[in-house]
Amino acid sequence: MTIIFNAKTGEAYHLKVLSELLSNNLKTGCFEINKDGFVLRMMDNNRKTLIDLNLSSENFSLYRFTAKNKLHIGLNLNHFHKMLKSIKKKDSIQLYIDENEINDLAIKAIPKENTRVTTSYIKIQNIQNIDIDIPTGYGKPVIVLSSEFQKMCKDMITIGSSIKVSFSEFQITFNCDSGGILKRTVEFGENDTSIDKQTDYTQEISTEQLTRITKIAGLSTNMQIFSAPNLPLLFRSNVGSLGKISIYIKSKEQIEKENFQGEVEYDSE
Repeated sequence: MTIIFNAKTGEAYHLKVLSELLSNNLKTGCFEINKDGFVLRMMDNNRKTLIDLNLSSENFSLYRFTAKNKLHIGLNLNHFHKMLKSIKKKDSIQLYIDENEINDLAIKAIPKENTRVTTSYIKIQNIQNIDIDIPTGYGKPVIVLSSEFQKMCKDMITIGSSIKVSFSEFQITFNCDSGGILKRTVEFGENDTSIDKQTDYTQEISTEQLTRITKIAGLSTNMQIFSAPNLPLLFRSNVGSLGKISIYIKSKEQIEKENFQGEVEYDSE
């Protein structure tokens, strides 16, 4: 057996949560693997959500990459999550690829007691990934407790199909309205009483889009929310101590603008 890629970590549970988060947003994922770690940068099928993931090799307890060229592995993310579903909080995990079984990713789940080591295999697919530019121009983030963000998402989905997100310098406000019958407002960040409170701008996003990323709360204690006019809403979190994930969600206005531009370009052809 000649192993060309081998990575092990005691943070199996964080990878399990990550796999569920990814599968809630993407059907398949194209991971680039090299000596520096894992990278995934993809949009969902509707091009409304962009996920940018980076897990650094130096954060794994064991990481060895001996392939001559970087690897691009495509995975069915529902199958990947299914393989990790039984992992518990204190388990370890080992991912590896054998040169003689180049089309299989091996997933070894190792319980804390080391009593029952399970190795599963998932077929690697050939997936063409498109180069995507990351939006830039954001200012300072609002720091949010991940558990509070998760509670808000669960509450909002029962109230309305869209959420208005308002931004000021140190604060972000989520507002959901069900035709005036039910309303809820949740504020995150600091209320600077030394200046008059002023809303800089407001975006409207789909509640369904927000609930798809709720699992980000299981990756770290805190998360960051960035905003800027005419840019997608950016949610960023550590993935345990393994790396970072950034999720960009487009507002309804941005989606409508892009759809209109697409129609104009189509009509001009």
